[in-house]
Amino acid sequence: MEEHTILCVDDEESILNSLKRLLRKEPYKIYTATGGEAGLAVMAEHPVQLVITDQRMPGMTGTEFLQKVKESWPDTTRIILSGYAEVGTIVNSINQGEIYRFIAKPWQEEELKAVIRQGLERYDMIQENIRLSALNNQQLEQLKNLNNLLEASVEVRTKSLQLSQEILEKVPLMIMGISYEEELILTNSTARTNLEPLGEILPGTEIEEILPADAVAAIRACLTSTRVEDFTFQWAGHKLKAVPKLLGDGDGTRGCVLLLQEVVS
Repeated sequence: MEEHTILCVDDEESILNSLKRLLRKEPYKIYTATGGEAGLAVMAEHPVQLVITDQRMPGMTGTEFLQKVKESWPDTTRIILSGYAEVGTIVNSINQGEIYRFIAKPWQEEELKAVIRQGLERYDMIQENIRLSALNNQQLEQLKNLNNLLEASVEVRTKSLQLSQEILEKVPLMIMGISYEEELILTNSTARTNLEPLGEILPGTEIEEILPADAVAAIRACLTSTRVEDFTFQWAGHKLKAVPKLLGDGDGTRGCVLLLQEVVS
C-alpha cells in the first residue's frame, strides 16, 4: 500500500511542531501549512489523504478551509482541532458533511492518533469502493459488448441455418438425415414429395418404426462404421438406392445422411 500523506494546518508554528512530533514515528508523510490559503496550495500540488486543521486562524477559519477542501477533494478525510467555545459551529459543519471528526484542544495524543488511523482507513475504504465500482462498471460494459457479439453471432448463425435449410429443400435429390441414436432428424422437400409417408412423420421418430428391417440394419452398420456402402431397399412402393454419408469428425460419428435415388427396373 502507498504511504499516506497528511496535511496539518495551523497559524501557530508551535502547534504544527507538536503535530509533527506526535506523528514522527507513524508511517505517514507530513506536510504543514500556516493558514487556509497555504493549505489549499499544498493540496493543489500534492495528493493528500487526510487534513488536520485548527479552527481559529486569521483570514480563513478551519471550517471554511475544510469546506473548500470538500469541494475540490471530496474523498480527503477532514479533521478539525478546536476549543469547546466553537463546538456549535463545528457540529453544524459535521452535520453538513464537511468534517469527519472534531478533536478538542488540548488533544489526547493516543486519541488523536487513533482518529487519524480511522480516518485513513475510511479514505482507503472509499477508494476501494470507487475502484470496485469502476471495475464493476467495466465488467458490465464488457458483458454488454459480449452479449451484443453473441446476439450478432446468433443472428448470423440463424440466417446461415435458414439458408442451409432452404438450399436443402431445393436439392433435387431425396435426402434423409438420421442421428447416431437412429432417429429420423430431417427430410427435404424432394423426399417428402416422392415418398408420401415422410410428410406425416415427425422429426425424432426412430427409424425402426418407419423403415424396413434391411434398411435399418444397413443404416446401423453405417452409423457404427462397420460398413459404409450403398444399399437398396423397398419402401412405400418404391425401390430405393441409398448412398450413405457419415456426419462427424474426430469426435466421432454424429449421424448420417442418406442420398436416395429411385431404382428403375
